[in-house]
Amino acid sequence: MRALALAFTLLAVTPGAPLAQEPPEAGTVGPLIARRYLVERIRLEGLRRARPSEVRRHLTLAEGEVLDDAAVLMSRLRLLQLGWFSRVESRVERGSARGLVVLVFTFTERNTLVVSDLVLGTTGPQPIYGGFGLTQGNFLGLGLALSGAFVYGGRPAGQPLAPARFAVRVAFFDPELVVSRVPLVLGLSMLALRGEEFRCSDPECSAFGGRYGPAPRLRYDRVGGEVNFGVRPGPFERLFAGLRVERVGAQRVGGTAADPGGPEPNVRQGRSLLTALTATYDRDTRNDFFFPTDGSRLALNLVLGSQMLGGDYEYSRYLLQVESDFSLPGGHALRVLGAAGIVQGDAPFFDRFYAADFAYFSVGPALGRALELNFSTDSRYDAYLGMAGAEYGIPLWSGAGFFHRGYLALGLRGLWSAARPRAGRTHASSIPVSGDLALRLDTPVGSFNVSLGYALDNAL
Repeated sequence: MRALALAFTLLAVTPGAPLAQEPPEAGTVGPLIARRYLVERIRLEGLRRARPSEVRRHLTLAEGEVLDDAAVLMSRLRLLQLGWFSRVESRVERGSARGLVVLVFTFTERNTLVVSDLVLGTTGPQPIYGGFGLTQGNFLGLGLALSGAFVYGGRPAGQPLAPARFAVRVAFFDPELVVSRVPLVLGLSMLALRGEEFRCSDPECSAFGGRYGPAPRLRYDRVGGEVNFGVRPGPFERLFAGLRVERVGAQRVGGTAADPGGPEPNVRQGRSLLTALTATYDRDTRNDFFFPTDGSRLALNLVLGSQMLGGDYEYSRYLLQVESDFSLPGGHALRVLGAAGIVQGDAPFFDRFYAADFAYFSVGPALGRALELNFSTDSRYDAYLGMAGAEYGIPLWSGAGFFHRGYLALGLRGLWSAARPRAGRTHASSIPVSGDLALRLDTPVGSFNVSLGYALDNAL
C-alpha cells in the first residue's frame, strides 16, 4: 500500500420552516410574508453548549426590525456555516400586539470537537507514516475555533542517522472579533516541519532499485506562522489580509556516481527567511458542506513574497478555486469544481503547485502530500496549474445512528500543470484524467471518506 488517507467535512444544513404571511398561532407555519411585521422578540431553543449571546452575534436581523424572510434565511445559513449545529430551523409566532411577531430559531447542536485529519500510509522511501488532527469549533462556548494536527514519519528508509520527518500545525480563528464596534475576523496559525525531497535525475529514482538510502535528496525544515485580519463585506463573504513569516533551512545530501542528482526543488541552501503579504477572498453560499445541493463557493488567494519585507524570496502566487452545486431529481446532486494557479518569480518549492494534491490519483510515484510533507520520490513542483472536474452524489441514507448520513460520490477530474509557460505537462500530470468512487459518511466526530481513488493511488 502506498498511501491511505481519510478526508473530513464539518458542517451540515437542513431546510427550516418558511415564514408566515399572517401572524400565526403558536407553533404554526404559513407561506412567505407579504405584509410588514416587526420582530418583537427573538427566541432561541435547543441550545445546550453554545452561548445565546454568541449565537445572536451571527444573526442578520435584530429585535425591533422588520421581519424579512431573506434575512432569516441568511441567518440560518450563517449559523450552519459555524459548524456548531446539524439543524437550524425557524418559525414565527404571534407577538403581544397586532403587527408584532416572535421569531423562533430551533437548534440541533452537533459535537464541535471533531477529527479534522486522519492519515496513515506507507511508501518505499518512508515505510510507515501517520497523522491525526482535531478541531474544536466552539471553544468554551465562546465561538472561537482551535485546531491542531500532526504527521510523523520517523527516519527515512536506508537513513538510520537521518532526522525524523514530521509536521505540526496549530491554528486559532475568531469569526467575529469586534474592535471599536467594527466586526473583524482574526486568524492565527503556526507550522513546524522537517522533511526531505528527492532530487534524483528521474522521478522514480530508478538508479537505486528501491534502495533509497544513498539517493540524492534535499533535507529541509520550516518554522513560522501567519496572522490574518479580515472583514465581512457580506453575510457569506470574508476578506482577509495577513503577514506570513517563516525561517527555512535546507541542505543537499546523498548522491552517487550512478545518479549524482538532477533538478532540485527551489529553495535557498543554508538558512533563509520567507516574508510575505497574503490576501484571501472567500464567498461561500453552499447549503450543506457534507452534501450540498445548492449554492457555490469562490476562494481567491494571493501571496506576495518580497525582499522589501526583509525576506530572501521575491515572488507572487495566485490560486483561484471555485465550486458550484446543483440539485437533481431524486435527491441527487451535482458538484462542478475547478482551480487555476500561477506562480511568478523566485518562489520556494513549497509555495508552488504539487499536481498530485489536486488529482484523485496519479500514475507514477507521486501521491498527495500529508500536511505539506511529501513522502514520495517525485519532487516536481510546478508554476502553472489548471484543474476542472465534477462529482455526482447519490444519497444512501439519513438517520439517527452514528453514521447518520451517507452518500455515494462519483467524480472525474482533468489536470494540467507545468514548470514553465508552454512547457507541457510534467510527469505527475502526464495522465491528466483521474476518477473516484467514494462512500462518504457523516458522523458526530467528523465526515469520513472511503475512496477508490486512494486505492488506485496506492497501486499505480
